[in-house]
Amino acid sequence: MKSMNNRKKEVLDVLVVVDGRPGHEKQSFGIIKALGNRVKVNTFVVDISKKKFFQQLKSYGTFFFSLPPGEITLPDHADLVIGTGTRTHSTVLNLKKYFKIPAVTCMTPSLHFRKYFDVCFVPEHDNCTARANYFFTYGAPNTSTDKRKHSEEKGLIVLGGVDAKSHDWNHKDITDKITKIIFTEKNIQWIVSSSPRTPAPTAAVLAEIARTADNAEFFDYKDTAKGWIEEQYDSCARVWVTTDSISMLYEALSSGCRVYVLTMPWKDGGNKFKKNEELLIKKGLVTPYSSWEKGKVDQSINTIKLNEAQRCADHILQTCWQEN
Repeated sequence: MKSMNNRKKEVLDVLVVVDGRPGHEKQSFGIIKALGNRVKVNTFVVDISKKKFFQQLKSYGTFFFSLPPGEITLPDHADLVIGTGTRTHSTVLNLKKYFKIPAVTCMTPSLHFRKYFDVCFVPEHDNCTARANYFFTYGAPNTSTDKRKHSEEKGLIVLGGVDAKSHDWNHKDITDKITKIIFTEKNIQWIVSSSPRTPAPTAAVLAEIARTADNAEFFDYKDTAKGWIEEQYDSCARVWVTTDSISMLYEALSSGCRVYVLTMPWKDGGNKFKKNEELLIKKGLVTPYSSWEKGKVDQSINTIKLNEAQRCADHILQTCWQEN
C-alpha cells in the first residue's frame, strides 16, 4: 500500500472531493472529523458537483492516460485524497496520481477502478468478496457521535419513502403503525419528520396524526434547517426509522440512540436494503416493530456502540501513515 509522505509530520493535509450529495459528503467529512481526533488536519475541498457529462468523461481519460488533473485549483501539497460517490472516483484517482498519495472511498467502486484505491470502506451489507484494499464497516461512516445528552422523555420518528427499485411503500400500514406507537407510548414526546422521498399523502397523514395527539409534533423536512436531524438524534433517546433509509439508521445508531425499525416489503430478496435490515436485527442493534408490538424489547439493545468514522480514520492512520 502506498504510504503518505514519509517525512515526520504533525499536520495531515487532506483533499476531499465532493459531488453535491449530502449523504456522500457526510461519509467523507465524518472520517475527516474523526482523523482530527488523532492528528491536526487541514482540509482542501475539490467540488465537482457542477461538472457536466463531457467534463466527467474527460476526467476518466485524464486518469487512464496519466494527464494532469486540469480545471482544478490545487494546493501545493497533499497527504491523502478521499471521495464518496461514483462521480468522484475519476477525480480522486487523478489527484492520487498527481500528488502520489493514497486514495480512499466509502463504497464499493466500479470494477475498472477498484484496484486503484488504497482503501475502500465497504458496508457489510454490500455482501462483497474481501479484497486487500477493502475494510468492512457497519453501514456507512457519518458525522454523528454519541454526545450522551439524550432525554428519555423524547422520541423521534423519521421516514424514508418511495424507491420503485427496492420496495413497495405501504402508506396505510406505515401510518397505522406510527399512530399506534404515538398513542401507546403517551409518556414520550414524539417528533415526527418526513424526508425527501416521503410521499406527500403520507406526510399529510403524519401531520394530521400529530395534530390530534397531545404528545407529537410534525416537521416537514423542507421546513427544517441544515443540522436539524442531527440535533434530534442528539436529544432523543429512542428513534424509529423505516429500514429503506440506511443512512438515517446508522446516523441514529452512531448518535447512541435506541433504534426501532419499521420494516419494508422488499421487491428483491437479495437486495442490500433487506440484507442490512436482517443484519441489524440479527446483531441486536435494532428492534423491529413486530417485537415492540409483542412487548419483546431487548433491554441490552445497542450494546455495540457504533463509531465507524473513527474506526475508518484509525485504519487510514495505521495503514497509510504508519511512519508517523
